Amino acid sequence: MLKKLLFAVFALNLLLPVSSAMAQDTKRSITDLGNNIYRFQDNMHYSVFIVGKQGLLMTDPISTEAATWLRKEVRQRFGDLPIKYVIYSHNHLDHVAGGEVFRDPGTTFIAHEKAAEDLRRNHAQTVIPDTTFSDHMQIDFEGRKIALQYYGPNNGAGNISMYVPDARFLFVVDWIILKRLPFKEMYYYDFEGSIASLKQVLQLDFDKVAPGHSVVGNKDDVRENLAYLEELRDAVLKAMNEGKTLEQMQREITLPRYAAFANYEEWLPLNIKGAYEQLSRLSGRYGQEK
Repeated sequence: MLKKLLFAVFALNLLLPVSSAMAQDTKRSITDLGNNIYRFQDNMHYSVFIVGKQGLLMTDPISTEAATWLRKEVRQRFGDLPIKYVIYSHNHLDHVAGGEVFRDPGTTFIAHEKAAEDLRRNHAQTVIPDTTFSDHMQIDFEGRKIALQYYGPNNGAGNISMYVPDARFLFVVDWIILKRLPFKEMYYYDFEGSIASLKQVLQLDFDKVAPGHSVVGNKDDVRENLAYLEELRDAVLKAMNEGKTLEQMQREITLPRYAAFANYEEWLPLNIKGAYEQLSRLSGRYGQEK
């Protein structure tokens, strides 16, 4: 019995440094973007919130732990303002889990109808939005216009933009990625839909964009994001028409203009694979890999 107890204590001591290191590795911060708009970082995930005189407008809670940290920090910095609105960017739980932390009496949870439908169908462990829309919705937040817009399929179900005209500010999650390659094989993307959505969102008048991943940027950076996807598509289509295999594409397609982007070396071959698979399905063609 004593040997078992000593072993258990020894094992616990081994685990404690690991748990402590994991806790220390969590990177959370709040950045002032101006115009009472703030960006919240939880490791590689980001959301934004707006501080009013009488309340708060929050976006993606990200997780229960992240939202709990953020709620505490916001109270310390701005007082115990009630949360008036919570806006979900889309249906992916790595962005919208933890909504219960933001629920106050009278809080309105908003999402696109496709996102809400998916969360409800899957019994998602978060607050299911009580207000939905199909194409666009405008919120009056203490006299400030907040415009929500759906552009069609791009990444996940019901993925929208949040636009604040008076600040010329845009918040988009997953289908705008700045100075970084899209995630691995882009399996969560609708490749052509993302290109179409980027073209539409560029019609808005904005100076600053805060993505749900990657760095804050401007309109030219969004144009660069679009250019990368279009050049990737064109390079893969050209190779497909030449009868090249996926392995040949991954060796030969380099897109050097984007070599300084984060994850370029690791993810470009995976982006090529994702583009190839999606374009093959769209065209009904399947290459023979060797």
